[in-house]
This record gives sequence, structure tokens and C-alpha cells, in this order.
Amino acid sequence: MSTTRRGLLALAALAPGVARAQPAFPSRQVSVVVGVAPGGTADMAARILAAEYPRHFGDRYPFVVENRPGAATQIGTAHVARQPADGHTLLVAGAPFAINPGLFPQLPYDTARDFAPVTLLVRNGLFLVVPAAHPARDLPGFLAFARERGGANVASAGNASMSHMALELLASRTGAPLTHVPFRGSGLAMPALLGGQVDAMFENPSTALPQVREGRLRAIAFSGAERSPAAPEVPTVAEAAGLPGYLAVNFFGLWARAGTPEPLLDRLHAATVEILGRADVVERFARDGVETSPMARDAFGLFVAEQMRVWAEVVRERGIQPG
Repeated sequence: MSTTRRGLLALAALAPGVARAQPAFPSRQVSVVVGVAPGGTADMAARILAAEYPRHFGDRYPFVVENRPGAATQIGTAHVARQPADGHTLLVAGAPFAINPGLFPQLPYDTARDFAPVTLLVRNGLFLVVPAAHPARDLPGFLAFARERGGANVASAGNASMSHMALELLASRTGAPLTHVPFRGSGLAMPALLGGQVDAMFENPSTALPQVREGRLRAIAFSGAERSPAAPEVPTVAEAAGLPGYLAVNFFGLWARAGTPEPLLDRLHAATVEILGRADVVERFARDGVETSPMARDAFGLFVAEQMRVWAEVVRERGIQPG
């Protein structure tokens, strides 16, 4: 037998083993788990991905969004941590994924070890808004107001929400006496702000900007690294207060179980980046002031690690307790 023929037979013998080592994906239904109730940016991102993934992975098995809200997203996150590392259970999670490790003494999962980052999906900064009748015209004026009055009341969408963390970071960096007034969601906080019962609030663009455009609120700063394309006239907190590096963003990313095969993680990353790059998807998020922001897998992992470090430091310094 020739050397060439022996080589071909050897490769043929190996092929079934290779196929078993790299099983087809998906081989059953894929769940895209979201740790919050339906509605909102995280849910929208998950539903867009679930609808588009069959173009990349075939439509033999469905991709289904599974909402598992509760315990500051811990219920959904813990569920994914218990699943096999085969890519059939994915997690769409946001800022609480990075805040919770510094806030809760014990979590039902290990944030750093139980998950494999796939990519950042979307992110948005928050607008610091005051009632239209408030005397503060800009961020320096607001900080001066707080110091002169012995404090300013700042609403949030709830304890350890990004609107809360943004104000605590501002208080930490400036030393201004800002008092946290938590509500159960921005839907309850907004009437108090509009009515002047509180002085300010960090709020998402989709909720804040309509009120700003109607003249009911005034936007005095933006918590992102750069000015928002939706309101480029509003300076960043870093610009307005002279705080280089100040950053407080809502973000949502995609994770799989740690141990998921690298080739599958790469396929999931490539498919997700392609979906996020489509003009209609970019426009859909942009309408809510949200930016599609895919990252390389390792860069996303570093981004989340840095967010965990920053918020753990703020939690310690400001004495924030689970609510």
C-alpha cells in the first residue's frame, strides 16, 4: 500500500472522532436567559439575538428567550451557572452582573469563574436631570447648591441600580453631600422629580430625554465617557465637574457557561457582532439612546473586571448595603 493511501485511511479513521469532539450546534433548543422581566433593553437585546441566530446556526432548533427575574438578577444568572457548558444556555446580563459581587457577601455563583464572556452588546450613559424650575443650571451649579444647602436629594430607580451607583460615584469623587432617595423603579421616581420633591436623578436617555425636550426637566450632565449623540449639547460629568475617568454606564452583555468550547464561543461572538452591526439593529437601539458596542471576547472580559473593581470600591467607600 502506498504511503499516500495509508495516510488517507488514517485520516478517515480519525474523522469520526473529530466529529464527536466537535458536535453540531445547536443539538436542541437554545435558551437565552435574561435576569429581568420582559421589556427594557436587556430583554429587547435578547429577543433580537434569538430571532437572528437561526440565520447563523440554522433553524432546526429554536432560540428561546427565558425571563428569570428576581434577586437583583441573581436568579437568572445562577440558573445559567448550573447548566452544561455546551452553549445551549446563554446569559444576557447588565450592570448588576458587575455590581453584585461587591454588594452581596455571598452569591449563588462565582462571577469570575462560572461564565465565559462572549461580547458586550449595548451600553448607554445616564443623564443627570433636574426639574426645569431648579436653580442649578449646570453640574457645577448643582454641586454648589448641594453644598450651600447642606445636601441635595437625588432619586434613583432603586438601591444599587445604575442610577444609584452613578450618584454615589459622583458624591465619592466630589465630596458633595448627595442624599440617595431610592424608589422602586424610575416610573415611580420620575413623578417625584417632576414635582420637585427631589432635586435630581440620573436616568436613562429613553426616559429622561422626552421630558427634557418637553421642557419639564433640564439635563445638566451625562455619565458616559463621551457626550451622547442624542443630546450632544450636554457635557459629560467628567467635562463638567473636572473628573477625568468618571464613568457610569448601563451595559448589557452576552455570556456562556465557563468551559464552553472555544470554537463555539468564537462562532457565537462572530454571529452576535454581525447582528449588532446591522443598520436596522443599530437604529432600533439608537431610538432609545442606546449604543451597540460589540467587543472582542478578551476585551469584554477586561471591561467587566474593571467594572467589578470600580463598583466594589464605591460600595465599600459609601457603605452601600443590599436593598
